[in-house]
Amino acid sequence: MRLLYAKSASPHHGFAAYYTYVEKVFGADAVLHFGTHGSLEFMPGKQVGMSGGCYPDRLIQSTPNLYYYAANNPSEATIAKRRSYAATISYLTPPAENAGLYKGLKELGELISSYQPVRESGKGSTIANSIVATARQCNLDKDVELPGEDEDLSLLTVDERDAVVGKVYGKIMEIESRLLPCGLHTVGVPPTAEEAIATLVNIASIDRPEDGIESLPRMIARSVGRDIEEVYRKQSAGDLADATLLNRITEAVRGAVRASVERSTDMNGRVSEVNPLAAGLAMMTGGSPMKKALQKEGFELDDVPMQPLWDYCEFCLKQVVADNEMGALLEGLDGNYITPGPGGDPIRNPLVLPTGKNMHALDPQAIPKIGRAHV
Repeated sequence: MRLLYAKSASPHHGFAAYYTYVEKVFGADAVLHFGTHGSLEFMPGKQVGMSGGCYPDRLIQSTPNLYYYAANNPSEATIAKRRSYAATISYLTPPAENAGLYKGLKELGELISSYQPVRESGKGSTIANSIVATARQCNLDKDVELPGEDEDLSLLTVDERDAVVGKVYGKIMEIESRLLPCGLHTVGVPPTAEEAIATLVNIASIDRPEDGIESLPRMIARSVGRDIEEVYRKQSAGDLADATLLNRITEAVRGAVRASVERSTDMNGRVSEVNPLAAGLAMMTGGSPMKKALQKEGFELDDVPMQPLWDYCEFCLKQVVADNEMGALLEGLDGNYITPGPGGDPIRNPLVLPTGKNMHALDPQAIPKIGRAHV
């Protein structure tokens, strides 16, 4: 492997012979590189403007090169374009899902839930001692300042105990909310409803001032007279009440997004096409499914201020399911034009979707337009 990526070493004989065989003996009309970060484009030679003395040029020679590349990695896709003449075809990255809790951390979360209703009673101090002991077993004392092993939390005031429990709660919420790839993506297969929900929850949780769209957590926090930035700060500082509120907001966002996606879920549990009609019918029966999902979590929001966000989520859902990954490959193999498009994180920039585009790293639409100065 070191030889494959060594800047000063030529490719070994087997590697070079394979590319020669594909073109000269097998007579391939095209090659398909599948994945991300291959070896061909990192062979020795110039960075741009390949010549016959550069190994990527000598290996690929005149064979058309089609390259499936992860949509969120346009920078390395550009290297494949420059150094191996690749026509890239973007594919959707696996949806990012919250990491969740397991084993000791899950037990710790249950202890904290049982602490909150009895925090002012004698039982509250007993549970608080168990929380600290369990946190130490989970090695959270490396990240959170905990009382000493011999310290009895029954001697502390309720507010002081809350501060200790709040710090632990804030840390396990941080662990639980970390985003991890959820499985693998299959080229040309529409996402399951669960995968679409995981993607849209993250999209709905980001403010987009350039489009005049507020995030759902911000709107939910405002409905109870709070600013979401303040909730984030206090939760990070270990405030138990705000950590609990943030957990409720997170569950409410997930429930509302799930309600919006379920309108378009087919019998196989997949989103093949988006159905906006059901939303209009639901508005006539006491509010949208999203509003009812928020009410179920204890938050009252009107449909009107949320409408721009749900319209945007509907647009993003259409983009997610309208992939052209197999179609673009067939177009490329037919020698036809593959539509270009920006690469990047689909959550931050849903315009990366639908996938199946010939990626470029620079998005001209994102460059600020500067007017001419008048002297």
